[in-house]
Amino acid sequence: MRYQAPQVPGTSGAWHLRVCCLFLSVCGAWLVFAQPALAAQEARSAQVAGSFYPADPTELRATVEGLLARAAAPDSAAPLPRILLLPHAGYAYSGPIAAEGFRRVQGQRYDAVIVVGFTHRQQFPGSSVDDRSAYQTPLGAIPIDERAAAFLRGRAGFGHVEAAHAGGEHSMEVMLPFLQVAVPDLRVVPVVMGSADLADATALAEALAALDRQGRYLFVFSTDLSHYHPYEQAVEQDELTVNAVLVETPQALHRLLSAGALEACGRGPILASVELARRLGYLERKLLRYANSGDTTGDTSRVVGYAALGMHERTDVVEASGGLAVSQEAGRALVREARAVLERYFASPSAAVQAPALAGVQELQRAAGLFVTLRRRSGARPGEGSAGRAGELRGCIGRIENTSIPLAQLLPTVALDAALRDGRFQPLTAAELPEVTVEVSVLSPLRPIRRPQEIVAGRDGVVLQSGTAGGVFLPQVWQETGWTRVEFLRELAHQKAGLDPDAWQQAQLFTFRDQAFSEERD
Repeated sequence: MRYQAPQVPGTSGAWHLRVCCLFLSVCGAWLVFAQPALAAQEARSAQVAGSFYPADPTELRATVEGLLARAAAPDSAAPLPRILLLPHAGYAYSGPIAAEGFRRVQGQRYDAVIVVGFTHRQQFPGSSVDDRSAYQTPLGAIPIDERAAAFLRGRAGFGHVEAAHAGGEHSMEVMLPFLQVAVPDLRVVPVVMGSADLADATALAEALAALDRQGRYLFVFSTDLSHYHPYEQAVEQDELTVNAVLVETPQALHRLLSAGALEACGRGPILASVELARRLGYLERKLLRYANSGDTTGDTSRVVGYAALGMHERTDVVEASGGLAVSQEAGRALVREARAVLERYFASPSAAVQAPALAGVQELQRAAGLFVTLRRRSGARPGEGSAGRAGELRGCIGRIENTSIPLAQLLPTVALDAALRDGRFQPLTAAELPEVTVEVSVLSPLRPIRRPQEIVAGRDGVVLQSGTAGGVFLPQVWQETGWTRVEFLRELAHQKAGLDPDAWQQAQLFTFRDQAFSEERD
């Protein structure tokens, strides 16, 4: 499929070809030691003005306004993006594509815009938040939201690495003139990721999700796609990458990017943006525009790919538990009682199965699907896939559909089934009980789907039914395995239903959501 992008009118074609080679002067000893607070008050100077975008203020404003004007007008009824994933090349190359994202938020006011780039040069763990009070571009100084910046710097995995924001680094900076024109009363928080590590991306997304609870923020992440392939090859490769970013989990994306199956330079921002979308309620991801440098410059011999993606609230929200939402207090009570059931059983296997501690919890006197999962305490770092969690699962059994038995009454049976009757494992022993953690999942009613594309990876559990054969995967399987959507469905058909791996294409599929409560979170 060939994507076309408009030429950029009104640009000379000279400024964007120059290579930026800016050198920072060394401050004198008096400035460094006698006035250490001065640097924090100075504006961060623009690093790539005159190379990636015009240095002349009038030309720059005209260029940005022209690009925004030529972008597709957004649907006034469509939800606003909460996250944008945009390209960062010179404006003559990727400007028309980036403009598609910024046009969607033009005229909107935010407490601040968090702009996340990455380092092309110096690698470092975690993320760096600029410590200056403002960021200078040819269009003027943009104030940095110092409260939000301080909040992020106070989180684990954050700090300040001076070189991340200097030395000609452009992945974050090129977003700023667009924002200056598009967003009134702009304040920013410049963030640069130092690695493409999934754990670092997860930490960044967790911090940004916590910040989001304190105000109205827009999150802009930076990446280009494939580099220096012939035009047709680039389009084919970029289609694979874009489609994966639109539907896969961060774990699957990390695995595919690491294996070279997908190509993008901003791997860290991709992972962090998708993880943040998950934490903000599994935002819907949409492609706003794709093109490459062959479209924008006419040179199709060695092109770079660009995409603009928006992530926004879903318009087809299905309640997580079908109106039977369980409070955190009730969920913790389920977990405590599941362990108590197992402890009572191993203390006296012939004792009657009861759950007296739950009799007084009113919201657990309703019927719903229920699963109990037992895991060994040793496991992987957060975000790692199945390779780091080998042998962790120790038992998992439940009732997918339950319309008659109250949760309080169903729990003891399900807890003992998970410990003693999961055919994949030997029955749990009393000696093992202290070494396992207990997780209880309350399920929503099943929802039949017509197309596998309706499955939201990471959010939805899936039931497969084909004749008398069937199987189920809980939503947690997405994170534990790092499977893609197709791998998930193939394994569901093969592992759980005992069918040919491709039988999912003809089977009836149902989705459900869960509320999972674990001892590890208490």
